[in-house]
Amino acid sequence: MTRAITVGAGLTHQALQRAVDDAAAAGGGVVEVPAGVYLMRDALHLRSGVRVIGEPGAVLLKEPGVSVPLLDYLGYGHYEFTVTEPDKLQVGMGVHITDDDSMGFYDTVATIIGRKGDLFFIDRMLNHDYAPAKRGRVTTIFPIVDAVGVEDVALENITIDGNPDETQTLNGCRGGGVFLLMARRARLENVEVRHFNGDAISFQQCVDVVVRGCHVHHNAGGGIHPGSGSVRYLLQRNHVHDNGACGVFYCLRTTHSICEDNRLERNGAAGVSIGERDTDHWLRNNSIAGNGGCGVEFRPPIAHGGDRARIEGNAFSANGQRLDIALRCEIHVPAGLRDILIAGNAFEPVADSRALLIDAGCQGVGVAGNQINGRPQGDGFPTRAGDFPPIGPAALPLDGARHLNIAQLPPWSV
Repeated sequence: MTRAITVGAGLTHQALQRAVDDAAAAGGGVVEVPAGVYLMRDALHLRSGVRVIGEPGAVLLKEPGVSVPLLDYLGYGHYEFTVTEPDKLQVGMGVHITDDDSMGFYDTVATIIGRKGDLFFIDRMLNHDYAPAKRGRVTTIFPIVDAVGVEDVALENITIDGNPDETQTLNGCRGGGVFLLMARRARLENVEVRHFNGDAISFQQCVDVVVRGCHVHHNAGGGIHPGSGSVRYLLQRNHVHDNGACGVFYCLRTTHSICEDNRLERNGAAGVSIGERDTDHWLRNNSIAGNGGCGVEFRPPIAHGGDRARIEGNAFSANGQRLDIALRCEIHVPAGLRDILIAGNAFEPVADSRALLIDAGCQGVGVAGNQINGRPQGDGFPTRAGDFPPIGPAALPLDGARHLNIAQLPPWSV
């Protein structure tokens, strides 16, 4: 039977990390985080088998960052760097290493674990070559909580504050207010993420993730960013609003999800954005309103786009107001998509907008039982609901994560 460990004295990331590491060393368990503001100089790294639960008023607050130029050219696969102002950095800090040629997964996020003179050592290898001539730099920005290569983890009842005074930014492939990478069976529940200078919640190359009851707001990037091959996940009863980019951004080859009972409001771009190879998603019973982009946008496919999507029982209103009038709509399905079902939704577009924009060149787009401003609309049945292929987490074949080097999955459960 696992036991509960309460974070000891000291409202610091070190106290939190010691408690999580002690729980993991004991074979797993619960870490209880008392109320208070914990100053984060590095991510809280979740460990397998550990569940972190906050009391009301438990806040993880990021310390404002600094940025220091690189001194030496850095090589891929190395674990060291030098900078022009070394005394601005300390062992134990989380850092983001980048230059003008790196982007996305080519950036590096790591922890400084040692120093020898002006040479700093980090715990994760460099993902790219970085050059001073390309404005190479080290900044102290990082996920406030991360879960990398772990399984059976949970984060509950915690507030994540990226700090409104933070000026450094972090791209969503390498971080977020909460960031999961190559994690399995991870759950985020009743987590608030605010003021992060990047995406709020990002999970990449993950399997069996649940994001439920979270409050995600006023972040500079997107709200929830599932991506890079993640499969089998549930986004449920979240309130995602007033973020700078999309409410939910499905990135590359992320498949077989359910997005239900969420409120996606007043985000700077689309309420939901679905892109290349992002298939088998089920969006149902969401309220999607006042977003700068479409309520649901399918990004134009390069080879294979967001096919096999069901959009059912949602309420759409006043989306797309930042778009050109020609593209202003609640749902946009571009040419090249197939097997999209749009059924039982209620649309209230603004006066110069449309409910649906379905481009020529789509196949199997079914429209049924929708209303616009309370008026029932006609149906179109290239794809009937009863004929639609099974989608969502339970429809993924048990060998459907081989692209993540997972030969066989257990049956889906939450």
